[in-house]
Amino acid sequence: MLPTDLLPVATQITTLIGNSQKILVAAHLRPDGDATGSVSGMVKSLLKAGKTVDAALLDGVPERFAFVFPQIELIRQPIIDSDHDLILILDSGDESRTGFTFNRDREKTCLVNIDHHASNTMFGDINYVDTGASSACEMVAALLHHAELPFDSEVALSLMLGLVTDSRSFQNEGLRHTAHLAAAKILQTGVDTSPILNMLNSGKAEADLRVQGFGLSNFRLSCNNHLASLVVRHSDLTRLNAAFGNVFGSGLFNQLLSMSDTYASVVIFEREDGMSFCEFRSRGGIDVKEVAVAMGGGGHVPASGCSRAVKIDELAEEAIKLMTRQVETFFAGQKNT
Repeated sequence: MLPTDLLPVATQITTLIGNSQKILVAAHLRPDGDATGSVSGMVKSLLKAGKTVDAALLDGVPERFAFVFPQIELIRQPIIDSDHDLILILDSGDESRTGFTFNRDREKTCLVNIDHHASNTMFGDINYVDTGASSACEMVAALLHHAELPFDSEVALSLMLGLVTDSRSFQNEGLRHTAHLAAAKILQTGVDTSPILNMLNSGKAEADLRVQGFGLSNFRLSCNNHLASLVVRHSDLTRLNAAFGNVFGSGLFNQLLSMSDTYASVVIFEREDGMSFCEFRSRGGIDVKEVAVAMGGGGHVPASGCSRAVKIDELAEEAIKLMTRQVETFFAGQKNT
């Protein structure tokens, strides 16, 4: 499952894990299925290998993904005074994306960056970055297999969650064959994937659907219908008896791309504390990562995001302006080829 060029760094990490007893595993803020799945899968495997393991997710485990997470106490304070032998940061393009400050003795504690985002800043002492991987869970599956660490059905359930959600059920454009090899390895454990399927197909809350209905009634099209945009204010969520998390549960980010002429979308929404967020999606090769990075975020060519402590109208104006330029430039280039 491992690309040949990553074998040396994977072997280096394998040795580090073998020589470490106390290990910390962390991932990014507002964890999605891939962050939750990769952390929980890694933690489960390391615990089964007899390691002492801590897990850190500043925003906690989303309720809809809690079924994969082991019964351990999460570290959630923003400053971690680490006495660990090893820190593994998963699915994070930059150390700051975790929301944590890791105070560590760099001579004692090695920090390993395991990620698949093209915008990764190579912040680790060791960087295992594979931008062709479908997900961090694919990378963790390959690493556990390479290291011959425990890989049973409990570990597999966690890793399948991230593999399915981050690949959009294996529908992402340019999906590499290694995603399917990881899935095969996972399924060989005999894992029961029905909890994941139930969560995806019948696990929505009423408020998720109300937000979805609001979005489908209020999005706007521009750029000859190639760009869909939607603004969801906190006041809208309050009126719908919904919360910030229901925006993620609504499925709107990808659903706006289901129209035949629409190749890019941006959803701008706000949290109750005034923090504003953008989620960008695309198909057909439009690079939304460039827009996200320009706005202080990051991600992948077809799926990226950013957040800022600014008013939602300000962020929306900038995001729609940049996305409009990105879409118009893309289609102008198509006409010239």
